[in-house]
Amino acid sequence: ALQEAYQKQAEQDRATICQIAKALLDECKQASNGCDLHVSIPSDDEIVTFCKNARYLRILETRPLFAEYKVQDPASPTLSILKPTSFENIPNFDTIQADARDDLQSAMFDPYETDPIQTPLLWWIALRACDAFYDRHEHYPGKHEQELALESDANEVYKFMTQIATNLGLSECDFIKEHLLDSSKGKDLAREVVRYDEAEIHNIAAVVGGVASQEAVKLITGQYVPFDDTYVYNGIASTAGVYRF
Repeated sequence: ALQEAYQKQAEQDRATICQIAKALLDECKQASNGCDLHVSIPSDDEIVTFCKNARYLRILETRPLFAEYKVQDPASPTLSILKPTSFENIPNFDTIQADARDDLQSAMFDPYETDPIQTPLLWWIALRACDAFYDRHEHYPGKHEQELALESDANEVYKFMTQIATNLGLSECDFIKEHLLDSSKGKDLAREVVRYDEAEIHNIAAVVGGVASQEAVKLITGQYVPFDDTYVYNGIASTAGVYRF
């Protein structure tokens, strides 16, 4: 009896999907203004396969780079060279942004246990602040080795870090308050990214390159779910995180 119930439900699902597909095809035909459409209704076998695997489908919604800059660093000079995008023209922008902020705030409840300061999100904010520094000075912080210059760069990077955290809606998170907005800990993080002076270390490049190739295979083959947004690897603690911004 249970098997019959499952079979009955599967047949109902197949019929529903078939009706939806036919309705969508009719809409396309009406919108085509008489043009030939190289689209046909999926076969019954294809619909059955779709229904069996529908639970594994995911929709990844991304945004233009302009929108990301507009949210994170609205005063960036880079905005002047990026193609302006009206948020009204981005489908579900408010929903995407709200969900991303909720995800980031949730991620703050799961910091790196051994040493919370090594949580990848904190380093991403610091590196994003280095990008903001570059946008204004056309070089990354740490270019000049004099102690006063390095400290000046660190102070400016820290200023951008606090602005980015606020723009992302994280300024009220206890974790961010403790480890980033606290000037002592936050400036230590800023000094560290200034000290590295845009260095590219071969073993870190190998790890990130391997991850990137893995994601490329996912997109090319259409199998498995790729990372949704930004992958951050922390080679100091050998930990990583995926965040939606």
